Amino acid sequence: MQFYKNLKRARVRMGKSQIEVAKAVGISNAALSNYETGYREPDLDTLCALSRYYGLTLDELLDVNGEQHEPIYDLSPVLKNKYIAYKGEVFELKDSQKRALLRELDNLFTKFEKSKVEDKSSKPKTYKHGNPHINRAGLASSAGSLAARRNIK
Repeated sequence: MQFYKNLKRARVRMGKSQIEVAKAVGISNAALSNYETGYREPDLDTLCALSRYYGLTLDELLDVNGEQHEPIYDLSPVLKNKYIAYKGEVFELKDSQKRALLRELDNLFTKFEKSKVEDKSSKPKTYKHGNPHINRAGLASSAGSLAARRNIK
């Protein structure tokens, strides 16, 4: 994937507008727009600032290895920090707030796991041939099998 697509994807993933990112990084909105459309490329200092802002390495942002994957974030180490950010706003967490957030995340992910198990158990019956309307004789409908039983031509 090309750099400009990675740049835009990183911004969208954070839920930020071009104006918000440009202001935070110290560039103009037009410059960021040019970077995200591939019309221009940033200098090294701007590239580093964008990388830090998005929390990506330069390799990830530039897609040096040519891998197309979404990064996986483990939330538990993040909640050990004194300061965290959510939707661009920085919060200072007390120990009691960290514990409360971890409990809420545990509850949330437990519900996710339960929903996965329920989804697997509620799947409809599958057939070897893939179509539940085809019987062993190969007839595609119950009307066809009924006609065959009545010898209707």
